[in-house]
Amino acid sequence: MKILHLTTHLNVGGITQYILSVGTSLRKRGHEIRVASSGGEMVTEFEQKGIPHQTFNIRTKSELSPKIYQALPVLIRWITKEKIELIHAHTRVTQVLAAWASWLAKVPFITTSHGFYKRRLGRRILPAWGERVVAISEPVGHHLRDAFRVSPDKIRIVYNGIDLPDFVRRFSNHAPKLVRSRYHIPEHAYVVGTTARLVPDKGHEYLIRAVNSLGEEFRDLHLIIVGDGRYRSFLETLVKNLGMRQHVTFTGNLKDVSEPLAAIDIFVLPALWREGFGLSIAEAMACRKPVIVTNIWALNTLIHNRVNGILVEPRNVADLAGAIRLLIQDPRIRDSIAQAGQRTAESRFSLERMVEELEDVYEEVVCR
Repeated sequence: MKILHLTTHLNVGGITQYILSVGTSLRKRGHEIRVASSGGEMVTEFEQKGIPHQTFNIRTKSELSPKIYQALPVLIRWITKEKIELIHAHTRVTQVLAAWASWLAKVPFITTSHGFYKRRLGRRILPAWGERVVAISEPVGHHLRDAFRVSPDKIRIVYNGIDLPDFVRRFSNHAPKLVRSRYHIPEHAYVVGTTARLVPDKGHEYLIRAVNSLGEEFRDLHLIIVGDGRYRSFLETLVKNLGMRQHVTFTGNLKDVSEPLAAIDIFVLPALWREGFGLSIAEAMACRKPVIVTNIWALNTLIHNRVNGILVEPRNVADLAGAIRLLIQDPRIRDSIAQAGQRTAESRFSLERMVEELEDVYEEVVCR
């Protein structure tokens, strides 16, 4: 099949990595993959993997933006020229663009729901879900059905996956001592880490406060925060005001998060609101890191408390600090959780499984 993946941009982030992983694997399975977006810092990586990219000026968050409708005629001509058989859209803006392009170019389209959405008027006027909607977890599927009345016949649950052998290989190539040295972290420090966009919903503030509350108890405790976003200045000011600058490292966005994972002992995702999947959790689990996550939908469908991870209540600094303390002080529980987490990642989150299930969805639409 000739498949076009549509997304708003190709900057570092979960959707970009999703398309890169899926596109690379689909190419190996004999499909022709194209990507269209407004561009971004990851374009070169796509081209190096043999995935051509076409740039359109669609960098906007508004489904009513003139950019969508200005790009539409050019996109349709390109789709026709490339003989695209299926359009796969990944963001709200590109869902709307795909809906119009599908209708005018007579090419079917599907969408992936990478998380939960707010109920806005635009979704009612122009749903733009496509002939199939891929939900990245069961809770996301329920959300589509209950909040937006998407027909269950259209919804397909395909859990995200990662290229486990490749990710673990890259992780294994990073010497923990060297990584810690690069980030100016003492060799014998106990390191807590998290990977997420720096926005309020991800709960970084509560993680910082939890680590700070343990400072007297564990003098060498260090925190690595991977990611960037509009909340960074607030978080850096909080760290400064708490006197933690020697104990917290902000790495910014990284193309390869396997490097900081090599330096950490405990992975934490302290999100406050619903998470669609939590790919960073799967990556940490694959690398045999014990994980602590908040007891929210859909993270609590992936993690069984004190079996393959620890669940804590969101916004609860004492609860989070207690979980970190437990894993530091009890190596038996720490190792048991890490091992069970690794088994979970291997059984549920492989890229091969994910791509096979996506292929089935594509064939439903193209070959019907």
